[in-house]
Amino acid sequence: MGENTNDRPAYLTSDDAKYSLGVHRGPMLPKGLNESSALEQVESARGLSLQSQKRTRKEKLARHWKRFWCIYLFANIIFLTIFLPIFFLVAIPAISQLVVDKSDLVLVRAAVMQPQPSSIRLTLQSALDLKIALPVRIEPIELDLFVRDRGASSSWGEATIPGVTIKGNTTLGVSDTHTPLQNLSTWVKYVQSVVFQKESTLSIKGTTNSYLGALKSKVTMDKDVTSPALNQFTGFSISDSGLVARRPDGTNLVGNATLPNPSVLTLEVGTIVLDVKSGDLVIGNATLTDVTLVPGSNTFPLKGILDFGTIFSHLEEVLSSQASLLKTGNLTLDTVTRSVTWNGTRVPYYTEVMSQLTLPANVPIAGLLKNSIHNLIGSSEEISSLLRSSSQNSSLGSISSLLNNTGSSNTSSLKSEGSELASKIKSHVAVRDILRDAHPVKRDMIIDSVAELYAKL
Repeated sequence: MGENTNDRPAYLTSDDAKYSLGVHRGPMLPKGLNESSALEQVESARGLSLQSQKRTRKEKLARHWKRFWCIYLFANIIFLTIFLPIFFLVAIPAISQLVVDKSDLVLVRAAVMQPQPSSIRLTLQSALDLKIALPVRIEPIELDLFVRDRGASSSWGEATIPGVTIKGNTTLGVSDTHTPLQNLSTWVKYVQSVVFQKESTLSIKGTTNSYLGALKSKVTMDKDVTSPALNQFTGFSISDSGLVARRPDGTNLVGNATLPNPSVLTLEVGTIVLDVKSGDLVIGNATLTDVTLVPGSNTFPLKGILDFGTIFSHLEEVLSSQASLLKTGNLTLDTVTRSVTWNGTRVPYYTEVMSQLTLPANVPIAGLLKNSIHNLIGSSEEISSLLRSSSQNSSLGSISSLLNNTGSSNTSSLKSEGSELASKIKSHVAVRDILRDAHPVKRDMIIDSVAELYAKL
């Protein structure tokens, strides 16, 4: 057998190797040549160079890719097969839903008109800001309108928002839409929050498809929209009140009632009939007609019927309930809703909620007396001319000057003026008609006191 030319000579580097005997002794290293040098020499002799095997990072990556590209391609196909469905079916809808959840929805205008027992005409306009630069198109969405603690399944109504493209701050809503009341107990609870609270919350919920370019995803709008409410009509007042000659409908009191509305809500109410109370005693009623509350201050003509029979029968109770305010020159009249009607039909939900609210109003005594004297005595042309006459410097002439905010400072003259005025009041047909149910003695006593007080104004 020939010698194996592929066998590499094994050099012994030990200094003692040169003294070894036997077939395993191997060739001796040339002087000054170590094993690594010898190995390099041998490899170079075979046409290989260790220096030539050093590659750059780019070359290594290229060589790696050439060897394993099929594995990477197969892995990418598997990855995209799993990732793309997740991205389009899970990630995009989740991102779209997050955008809707984080968006701001503000009620800018609302109106509840034509209140009927089972329906209203509704306007809701809200500003929606998605806080993204790209436009988003949504399909029509049917929203449940509800109270949060009752849940969307007990919604009081529905509103269908037409499809629209949302970009930045966009106004969404419905206008003057007939809206059946689906759950009256939930509606009553919502109306109660609007009337009694400083802020009320309208909850809405609905699902639709949204489009971000060509990407379609299903989103659910489930939000609470909080806005200023009526706050128990804080600031309610009755002004320019005074007695008048009894009218065919029984009216003997007129004035103006102011109902503040700090909300963005326009509310058509209708005709409100109020019980007028002094303390716990009902002393008459008042009516406000064609009431529509717009944002801001609202003033409506008030007409009422005071029951002087009840007033004089319970005079001590009335005076006792008014004692603290009489010292300040005011009367307190509490009004409580008896009924609310619209277009001749009773509105049960407004009646129920408003009947739980007492509206107190301070009525200045001076204004009430002046207006009453003008309305009653001034209605008689003969007595009116006497009051205006001052040429003879009579007590009636002095009263005329009092009506024009001048007046005498003489105490005896004031008493005389009061006596003269009391006499005219007692004999006036309108006054006798208003006080026809009062006991004559109490009636005359009250008239004397009122006339003397008026003379001091």
